[in-house]
Amino acid sequence: MERTERRGNEPGEQGDTVQTLRLKSYKTIPGEQYGTPKEVWGFRAQVGRGSPQRVARAFLRSNAPLLGLAGIHSRLSVQRVVHSLGATHVILQQRHRGIPIFRAYVTVHIGRDGRMYLIKNRAVPREFLEERGRFKLGASRARSRALRAIGAGKRGVTVMGAEKRWFPVDDTIRPAYRVRLHREAPREEWIVYVNAATGGVLSKYDNLASTRGVARVFDPNPVVALGDWTALLSATGRPRRPPDRAYSAVSLEGLGSGGRLDGRRVTTSPTPNRVRRADHRFLFDSVEPGFLEVMAYFHVNRAIRYLESLGYRGRRAIFRAPLPVNASGTRDDNSWYSPGLRSLTFGTGGVDDAEDAEIILHEFGHALQDAICPDFGQSTQAAAMGEGFGDYFAASFFAAMKPAALRPLLMSWDSIADTDHRPPYLRRVDLPLTFESFDHDAEADEHDNGRIWSATLWEIRTAVGRDVADRIIIDSHFQLDGFTTFARGARAILDADRNLYRGRHLPRLRKIFQARGIGPVA
Repeated sequence: MERTERRGNEPGEQGDTVQTLRLKSYKTIPGEQYGTPKEVWGFRAQVGRGSPQRVARAFLRSNAPLLGLAGIHSRLSVQRVVHSLGATHVILQQRHRGIPIFRAYVTVHIGRDGRMYLIKNRAVPREFLEERGRFKLGASRARSRALRAIGAGKRGVTVMGAEKRWFPVDDTIRPAYRVRLHREAPREEWIVYVNAATGGVLSKYDNLASTRGVARVFDPNPVVALGDWTALLSATGRPRRPPDRAYSAVSLEGLGSGGRLDGRRVTTSPTPNRVRRADHRFLFDSVEPGFLEVMAYFHVNRAIRYLESLGYRGRRAIFRAPLPVNASGTRDDNSWYSPGLRSLTFGTGGVDDAEDAEIILHEFGHALQDAICPDFGQSTQAAAMGEGFGDYFAASFFAAMKPAALRPLLMSWDSIADTDHRPPYLRRVDLPLTFESFDHDAEADEHDNGRIWSATLWEIRTAVGRDVADRIIIDSHFQLDGFTTFARGARAILDADRNLYRGRHLPRLRKIFQARGIGPVA
């Protein structure tokens, strides 16, 4: 049944024609907690004219019984509207008494052809909105309880906010504060949910995305530049200082006028002892101060420019502010992306991480995912997908610079003295792995599990080419969440191909996912 509504109550939306229609054929993924569908897919519904948010609201109202939104659809507020290359994504936050409910989102996905094709539903149905307790604690006490929960005092910890939330527990909702904490030593970024009625801890987790690695500019690294890794190892097996021919002369795009490595896309402002060159000539050897800073700026800046070349610019830009990069933020042999600070940090243990551009772009992959899908990687499968995507993005970006034998190998300079692989590499993206080998243990290494996903993405790249693969893989993230699965990731890639290329590559994509044991897909 279809009906058309004309309303002009919202600024800038006067005269919108909104067509609401009830779904006739669709597929669902049932939700275990509430019995309502957490995903509705397998349809292409033509919607009427109107702003995306009005169309989304009208559609949800029309299908409220199916989605478990009866009596609460009016409490969904549009949090943001995101435009990817092939679709528009309307994200609505559920509120109760004006306060957001933890992870209670409904997302409506509308393809470039004007057809709605996916609903993701984490709303709490009305019958489960029973309040257990009241907001008795103030924000200050909640922050203190959160600090206690991670075993920290106030020194060395930055409290990045304490916000009211409702937190679903069983068949009820509890009053809570969402407290974000950033700690320097050890480097952690905690999100703690404190019960605002009792002071107890409802949930806590470290939200820091990290990876182990080591890295005038190297592009991407000395092993690739020389083509001979043996020349880079001493008789004792330690890395040699790379010769002049290992360097590439490059232009630093987008710099400001202050002589620092600050630009429209990237800033190295968190880096200690920053270099300044009034003439903007940053000509350093790898052992000189400033080289790591130049590496980080150049490679992150170029990666963002590449995204812009794919179409992610203007209103579709993924990074709307300069991305902060600390090129030498720790002496540990470790690097990470911080979702709370929205910054990259690179370690200087072993071979300095920022000496290897494949380390830089792996970590940038985490930043890219978080910019599209905040708090990505909260489940075992999602964490593995995050690591796998980071490996894929680095491998895909630099493949054209390498001989065929080295293209699937990653971080060869970073790992040259710490691996038995010859030629050296930390990870590779061409392994014949299937989902059957996924380790579901809670303590499993997400980097190991991530090899399944990176190999799948690499196979897609081989089948359809770099630009097509990168577009559909990146665009698929706009319909994922922090608890996504391999199967949902696969379906998102199929949807992205439908939206961007009218499904031109679907048969090959399905074949790849099926062979890898990732599904179901449609």
